[in-house]
Amino acid sequence: MKSLILWGLAAYLSGINPLVKVLQYPLNQEHSYLRSLYELSFAIEVGPVAQGTIDAELFLQTEALISSILNFVELYNQGRIPEISKTFTLYQQVKSVDYPRDEQQRIRAMIHPQLQFKDYNILHYGDPLFLSFDGEEILYQGESPMFPIFINEAAYYEKQIAMSLAIKQQVNLKDLLLKYEMLGIG
Repeated sequence: MKSLILWGLAAYLSGINPLVKVLQYPLNQEHSYLRSLYELSFAIEVGPVAQGTIDAELFLQTEALISSILNFVELYNQGRIPEISKTFTLYQQVKSVDYPRDEQQRIRAMIHPQLQFKDYNILHYGDPLFLSFDGEEILYQGESPMFPIFINEAAYYEKQIAMSLAIKQQVNLKDLLLKYEMLGIG
């Protein structure tokens, strides 16, 4: 039943706000996040925003999103589930990609300008990924298509993550709920 609430909420929010992206981490992956204490949880990722700054537009968007979440939960608790889309877009994180490094493990390239600020945009084999400090383009050589997320986030430098890659799919809410029921989750 809990999976109905969370996946229903995800479908609802992505249906009313095109800026909402639903991202699922691998089910078997360990995380050090608070939300990892429970098998079904969610987080609101706001950004991109530079560390130590306040962005009024993002603040207002987040406030509106939280209000929508609370309204959904209130309606659910009253037994009046709002209209929910039967399908929605789900991004599934596949892996993280580190910056190219030299023998001393120093970063030797930056995010390519064509990729910067392009979170959730399609990435194909051969697309520019990095630009080395001596001007060499480093192209994406992996599976295609992928969708880069959390590109060049300052908080991930120390974790050796330049970006994460996700696959994108349209999922049917009913099928997703059946999958989680069969796995014994939620």
